Amino acid sequence: MRQFVIFTDLDGTLMDHDTYEFQEAETALEVLRRQSIPVVICSSKTRAEIEVCRRRMGLKAPFIVENGGAVFIPRDMLNLKGESFVARGDYHVLELGAPYAVLRNTWEAIKNAERFRMRGFSEMRVEEIGKLTGLPIEEARLAAMREYSEPFVFSDTAERLQRLERLLEQRGLQMTKGGRFYHLLGQNDKGKAVQVLKKLYAQTYPRMKLWAVGLGDSANDIPMLKQVDTPVVIRKKTGQWEDLQGISPVVQSAKPGPRGWAEEVLRIVLQAPRKSGGRPA
Repeated sequence: MRQFVIFTDLDGTLMDHDTYEFQEAETALEVLRRQSIPVVICSSKTRAEIEVCRRRMGLKAPFIVENGGAVFIPRDMLNLKGESFVARGDYHVLELGAPYAVLRNTWEAIKNAERFRMRGFSEMRVEEIGKLTGLPIEEARLAAMREYSEPFVFSDTAERLQRLERLLEQRGLQMTKGGRFYHLLGQNDKGKAVQVLKKLYAQTYPRMKLWAVGLGDSANDIPMLKQVDTPVVIRKKTGQWEDLQGISPVVQSAKPGPRGWAEEVLRIVLQAPRKSGGRPA
C-alpha cells in the first residue's frame, strides 16, 4: 500500500513569491488532509515563520527549517529510535546545522578581514528586512529569529563571491542561493533533512510503501529534490524553471507558484493523466 509524503518549499512554490498567499493551493491541501497525506514544509524560513504558515494551512506534519538546519517533529508523532534529539516545547528537534552564534562569529570575521560588500540579517533592522522581503513588520521580526542560518545580500563581484565561498568551505561552512537571498549555513541542506524524515516515516510505518514527492523552485531545493521519488520543479513567475542538473526524470509545472503546486500535487496523488503545458525534463 502506497503512502505519499509531500516535501515542499514555501516561497515561490506553495506560496506566491510576491504576496506570500496560498489560496490557489487550498483545494489541494484539503484533498491531502482528507487522505491523511503528510505535507512536510522544507524551507529556508525560521521555526517561528513556519509555525505561522502551518497554522494558516492546517498542517500537522513535521517540518524542516532554515535549509535543513533542524527537523521539528511534534511529540509522539514518529518513532525516533536511533536518533539524537532535544525536547523543545511541543517538539522533538533533530539539530543538523551549525549554531547561529558560530555562523555570526564567522560572518563577522570574514567580512571584517576581506571587506566584502554584503549585509546579513543580523546587521539589518527589522524595517530593512521587511523592505527586502516584502513582509509586514511583524512577519519580518519572525524572519529575523534565526537559529541555524544567516541570509544575506551580496553586492560585490562574481569573483569575490567565489572567494567568499572558498573561505566558508575552509571553515567548514557553506552558502546556498534561495529565491531572494544567499544563505550562510553549516554542513546541512534540505536533502539531508529529508533523508532523516524518510527514514523515520519508514520505521514508524514499516508496512507502508512510502513514496516521497518533492516540490521546489530554487537552487537550494536541489538537495531535497534529489532525495524524493517524484521531484517537481515549480515554474517561476518569469516563465523559467530552475536548472536542476543531475536530477532525472523531473516534472516541470506548467503554472507558477501555488497554482502549479496544486495542479501537480493533485495529478500525482490522484494519478491523473498529465495536462499539456508542463513537461517532464
